[in-house]
Parts: sequence; C-alpha cells; structure tokens
Amino acid sequence: MKWVLEDVDVYNQSKEYVDTAVIPLIPVSVQSDFKSVVSKGEFITHVTAELERQLKGRVYLFPPFTYLKNTKNVFEILLEWKTEIQREFKHVFFLTSDEMLKDNKPQSLSKNLIWLGAVPIEHMDDNLKRKLLQDQVEQILNILLQSWNN
Repeated sequence: MKWVLEDVDVYNQSKEYVDTAVIPLIPVSVQSDFKSVVSKGEFITHVTAELERQLKGRVYLFPPFTYLKNTKNVFEILLEWKTEIQREFKHVFFLTSDEMLKDNKPQSLSKNLIWLGAVPIEHMDDNLKRKLLQDQVEQILNILLQSWNN
C-alpha cells in the first residue's frame, strides 16, 4: 500500500495484516555530488516501489523522507519518526543508499535502517533493471522475514 487516499481506506479495513512501514530516505545535495545523490535517491525510489508492489497487503510505503545531505540531526529526526510510526505499525524500516547514514547509525536504529549500495540504472536495459531490482528486493525480504519471525 502507498501513501494515497485509496490505500488508506484499504489499510483501515485490514490493519491487522499490514504491520510494516517502509520509508525511503532521500538525501538532497546540489554540490559537486549532485548527480550521484540524485542517482542514489532514484535507485531507492525504484527499489521501494518494487518492494511495495510485491508485498502489497503487508507493507505500507510512506512518502520519501528527504533531507539535506549534511543534516547533523537526521538520526534524531528518524528516531522521532520511528517512535511515532511504531504506534501504528509493529515494524518500521528506513531504506537508504546514503553512506553517511550507514556508517554513523546509532544502535537504536541498527535494526531499522537498511542500507543498499546504489547501482546507476539510468542507462540500463529494462530487463536488466527489473532483474537488479528483483535481486535487491530479495535481499530486503530476507531482512523483513527475520524481523517478522522475531
């Protein structure tokens, strides 16, 4: 389910089955790394869309959380989000390709933050892109399954 009105109605009718929130984390920068940052954000957007498509009815895809790449208090904000969203969803996962988040994440977010190495997909053949996204989703599924089984 996605962050759209139609899916809110479906969610309200089937809350007991939808226990996982997924939030894409998209850094923003217009410095010299502009293209790289955009590419990583686009990659995460595609992966989370595919994850939602495959797990519709179990996962609720939130809109991307965007932040300036060098934001100092991003972890405080994510902890706030996690606390708030866990009032409604048992499992909360943030997906990112931002190395800064991967390398500096606090223990309190270690199980919630999933880092994926971004692959530039802009010139990729559609079949290859689908295969790559499928491989990424399978990796995430393994993490989700472990969480669901605990």
